Parts: sequence; C-alpha cells; structure tokens
Amino acid sequence: MHYRNFLVLSLSTLALVAAPRPALGQQGGATDGYTRAAALFHAGQFHESLTAIDEYISAHPQDARALVLRGDDKADLGGQRAALKDYDAALKMNPRYQYGYVTRCETRLLLDDDSGALADCEMALKLDSSDPLAYEDRGDVQFARQAYDLALADYDKAVSLGRSNAYLFAARCDSERLVGNIDLAKADCDKSLILDPKSRRGLWAFGRIALVEKRYGDGISTLTAYIALDPNKSTTAYYFRALANNALKNYGAALADLNIYVQRAPTDGDGYKERALALYGRGDKNAARNDLSTAKLRYTKGGDQAGAARVAAMLEAVSAGRDPTP
Repeated sequence: MHYRNFLVLSLSTLALVAAPRPALGQQGGATDGYTRAAALFHAGQFHESLTAIDEYISAHPQDARALVLRGDDKADLGGQRAALKDYDAALKMNPRYQYGYVTRCETRLLLDDDSGALADCEMALKLDSSDPLAYEDRGDVQFARQAYDLALADYDKAVSLGRSNAYLFAARCDSERLVGNIDLAKADCDKSLILDPKSRRGLWAFGRIALVEKRYGDGISTLTAYIALDPNKSTTAYYFRALANNALKNYGAALADLNIYVQRAPTDGDGYKERALALYGRGDKNAARNDLSTAKLRYTKGGDQAGAARVAAMLEAVSAGRDPTP
C-alpha cells in the first residue's frame, strides 16, 4: 500500500504503510532482491526501493508482485499514472492477486476514478473478505462518493477486524460527524490524535468537530496545526479557520485566510460571501458589497439559486445600513 493523499475536501491524509506481501516460491538471490526492495519501501526509501525493484524485474519480468511493488514506489513518489500501468500489468499476469486490487483501488481514487476504485476494492474483498485494509480503502471510496453511511460501515468493519491507525480513526470520526454521531466522532478523533498527534486527517477531523460544537478557539488552534504541516494542501482549512475567526469577530485574521482561499478557489461563492463578512466587520462596506455581488454571480452560475437569494438579501441589508447576517 502506498501513502495516500486525502483530496475529498482538498485535504491531505497519511495512512500507515503496509509492506507488500512477499512473493511465494522464490528462492536464493531472487528472494533477496525482492525482499531488499520491499524493506526499502517499508522504510520509506522509495527512490532506493524503485532502483532495487527495477533491477529485480529486469531479471524476473513476469513477477506480478514485483510489478505491484514498483507501482507502490511510483505512487509514493507522485507518479500515480505510471503506478497504474504497473498495477494493470501485474493484474493481467495474476488476476487473483488480491493486494494488487487493494493498492490499485487507492491509486484510482487519487486519480478521481471513483467507479474503478470501487470495483477494485470490491474485487479485493471478493478474493479475501477478511482483509481490513480493503474495507478501509473501500470506506475511502464511499467517503469520496459522499456515501457517508456506507463509508462508516466499512471503517467499522476494518476496526472490528483489528486494523488500528490514526488515519482510520480520523476517517471514521469524519464519517460519524457527517451522519450526526457527534459523541462517537469525538471519541474517534481523540483516538486518532493519541496515536499520532501530527495526523493531518486527525487534526482536520478534530477541527471540524470543534466548529460543529462552536468551540471556535479549539477549531482555530487545531486547523492552524493542520495548515502548518502542509500549507499548500490546506485550501479548505483556510476557509474553515476564517469562518471560526469571523464567528469570534477576529476579522483581520479571517480576512487574511479568505484572501488565500479566494485566490485558490476563485469560483466558490462561499469564499466571497465569507470574505464580505470579514470586510464588513472591518468597516469596508464597499468592498463587502463587491464581494457579495461576486458571490451572487458565482452562486447563480453554479445553479445555486438558494445561495444567490441569501446573498441578495445580505446585499440589500448592507445597502439599507443593516448588518449582512447570512
């Protein structure tokens, strides 16, 4: 399995790495070559592992498991499409290699092929219905499809089968929040951050729970820690941190975050609407009206008539000298 990037909310996630399952029936130098490459992969030395497995494959081109390992190396080095080619070749050689479907499921999800990812995870579970990683990965696919109840069921199954890592508990926390099980979600978020205080998925999920409960200070501090770990992959977190700062009337901090968010997501009406509130709070009514007008346009173009109507009411309020209550 390769490290995953959590993109379903424009976020990043880190999952624990499982070493590829060793090939069967290999002896002597052949086994040593594969095993050395697998050990390098497991240690996070992906460039070195890729070099080693390339050497091994040159002598054993029909080894499906080696091709999958090379795919995992490429995926963790950012070459998702190159990895997919190796997985495809491996599964053509060995259509019953269960782990190959698991890891291809992850890569297809990262490439926004939700249907292909789901098909791969389903095949993996058909071949081995007791594999907790396959349930976790299928949960990720269902989460990306916004089928949060199905995602939660798969995460529950992965936990019941003994899988335990910060990413999984954070993903389950997010799913529980989205189906309304706030108390269960809080417990899973706590578990996630106990296992790994720097889990980005854990920090994200904990921060979102805090905002739901209007614990804005906790939300801001947690999202700040999340952003600090990878500012370039934190676009949505800037928006939610700004929302919390607006709620606390920290308009300067909210405006700084919303400037970043609007620059990165210029077609999202929510960003302009929220920035209008920060601008209004700082006394810049003209700029607030401009952002509300832009928000109305974005909502209209996106077919969100209800959003456009809400912003129109906010514009009317500002023009009449009233606060633009969302």
